[in-house]
Amino acid sequence: MLMSTLPHRTPEIAFTGLDNPSWIRRAMLLEQVAEAYADGTFGPAQRHQAEDLFRTAVYDHEPLARSVLAESLKRVTAVPHDIVLSLARDEAQVARPILRTSPLLDDDDLVEIAREGTRAHRIAIAERDDLSAKVAQALCQSRDPQVIRTLVANESAALPEPLLNGILDALDDAPGIVDAMTRRRLLPVSVSNRLARESARGYAAARRA
Repeated sequence: MLMSTLPHRTPEIAFTGLDNPSWIRRAMLLEQVAEAYADGTFGPAQRHQAEDLFRTAVYDHEPLARSVLAESLKRVTAVPHDIVLSLARDEAQVARPILRTSPLLDDDDLVEIAREGTRAHRIAIAERDDLSAKVAQALCQSRDPQVIRTLVANESAALPEPLLNGILDALDDAPGIVDAMTRRRLLPVSVSNRLARESARGYAAARRA
């Protein structure tokens, strides 16, 4: 880890480090403070100082520094919501670890980002564990085959029967969609039967050709 190369620093010292012209040094300080924040090293006053640091750091001009912060906070369960949401709305390389992992994003947050973000944001959301049907529906509204293929390949995503049939109605000829759906371990009977019929028709057509 980057922080292993640094002596222990308090958030007050890290604030001055945010002025360092080297993004690597800024990122090292952010990682150290974020990990100490996450593991409970800080008392209440230091936690507030660290949160102020994070709120400043989300505006760092270097995306790689912001990416280090996002990676360090992606599994933290007690960081203020506004900090996590700022990172989730950032450009995709920064937002990705938060969108894929953070437990602090609720369905409304994810739906908003699915609708307003880029393809890369939507793919990161589609990879989340235990994705709800509400968020899955928002992702499907993009009608983007890459996003929907990623979603269908996510075994833990909640994909109700009407949504699966809607995907087949709209995108059954898009590369990889049917294959990804066929590989899902649990499918409604109607969807399994439909896929079997499609497979049989495809095989018959290939024989005739």
